[in-house]
Amino acid sequence: MLLTKFITKNCILPEIEAATKPDALKELAHMLFDRKKLKGVGPALDQIIARETTESTGIGQGIAVPHARVSGLKTLVCAVGRSTVGIDFMAVDRKPAHLIFLICYPPTQQTTYLNFIATIARMLRDPERLNALLRAETADEMYAVLDEMSENLVAPENHYAKQFKADPDLLKARDAHADLILLARLQLCQEMLDSAKSGKTQIRDRIENIRALVDPRILKHFDRLMKGRAPALVPVEGDTCQGCFMKLPSQFAQKVRQDAEHIHTCSNCSRFIYMV
Repeated sequence: MLLTKFITKNCILPEIEAATKPDALKELAHMLFDRKKLKGVGPALDQIIARETTESTGIGQGIAVPHARVSGLKTLVCAVGRSTVGIDFMAVDRKPAHLIFLICYPPTQQTTYLNFIATIARMLRDPERLNALLRAETADEMYAVLDEMSENLVAPENHYAKQFKADPDLLKARDAHADLILLARLQLCQEMLDSAKSGKTQIRDRIENIRALVDPRILKHFDRLMKGRAPALVPVEGDTCQGCFMKLPSQFAQKVRQDAEHIHTCSNCSRFIYMV
C-alpha cells in the first residue's frame, strides 16, 4: 500500500509540541480538522481516547498507531507526528513513541485500515528505514521518505505467488498468516473495485490473481460472507470482534493470539478474524 495516498504533506508534524499521550492525540486530531480532513474533532477524538483506555496502540520500535472509525469520512486519513524526546504510549516493548500515526477511517474501509497499519509495521521494522524517517528534517522530507519506502514494498500476493511457484508443496503447508494476508488483500481490492471510477480491469485482474492463491475452502467461506455480511475479514480489538461487536471468550481470544497455524473465525458472526 502506498502510504502517501492517505497522508498529505500538510498533515505531517516534524516535531509535535505535546509531551503526553492525551495532548499528542488532541494535537494531531485538531491538525486533521484544521486541514479539513475531518468535519469535527469531538467524535473522532472520543473514539481514539476510548480505544487507548482499553488497549495501547503503541506497537513497539518507537511507533504508535492510534485510530478510530469515523462515520461520514469518504476515505482513510492520517496525521503523522514526530517527537524527538518520545511519548509514553505504554508500548509492548515499553519504549516511548517517536512516530505517531493517527488514523481515522470510514466503517466501509476496515480492510484499508488493516493494510495501512500492516504497511507501516512492515516498512518500519527495518532500522535503516526507521532511522531515515527520524532523521528527515522537514515535513517535505518525511513525506518523501514515506513515499519512497512504501513504493518499494513488494505486494504480498506477488511475494506468495513467487514462493508457491518455486515450491508447490508450500501451497499445502503454508500457515494461517499467508492466508490472512491474501484475504486482506482480496477484500481491499474488492473495496477498491467498488469505489473505483477507472482502472477496474486491472483491479479485477489482481483479484483473480489473489483468488488463485487462496485455499479453496477458505475462499468459499469468504465469498459466502462477502455476499451476506461483508466485510468477511475483520480485526479483533480489546478481544471484541469488530464485525459483530461481540466480545470473544477469553480462552478463545488467547488461542487466536497464540495459534499461527490456523485461520480463525468469530464464534458469533463466523467472520474471519485478525488480532490487532
